[in-house]
Amino acid sequence: MPSTNQTLLRATRGLLWLMLALVIAAALTLVGVAIAVVVAWPNVVAKIQHMPELVDASTMRLPLGILLLLLIAVLGVAAYILRQLQAMVASASRDPFIIENAWRLRRIGWSLVTIQLLALPVHLMAADIAKPGSEFSEMGGLSASSLLAILLAFVLAAVFEQGAAMRDELEGTV
Repeated sequence: MPSTNQTLLRATRGLLWLMLALVIAAALTLVGVAIAVVVAWPNVVAKIQHMPELVDASTMRLPLGILLLLLIAVLGVAAYILRQLQAMVASASRDPFIIENAWRLRRIGWSLVTIQLLALPVHLMAADIAKPGSEFSEMGGLSASSLLAILLAFVLAAVFEQGAAMRDELEGTV
């Protein structure tokens, strides 16, 4: 009978694959939307012209294009983070305190920083496209929980690095 840890690791692997599939599907959808915006701009304007939360549709082509590119970039970074987490989970059943996991956590931390840096122009573009006070205009910007996740990733990277060093030292003395 599998242990509880092995069951949790399998469930985590499955959840990470599901999340990665959803992120890729969202990115492909945004690529499709970006292509549609470029190819069929007059039709796009006709469809969104009367949406109450948007400003004048005829002047938002460039901000909308930039916003779509930024969101695709955010999803690309999110996919990278999920792949790093998958590698960590794969190593967790063997030996989690390895230097590679410290490096993965550090890369996750820097990836989270990248997402926060992308969130600032996302907010500016969304605010440029949407009417003030609409839910769409509040998209992006800095997030306190994301900043906390960044700190956590870097602290855990240091913990894993120290754990790996201690294990190496211990193995050297035996």
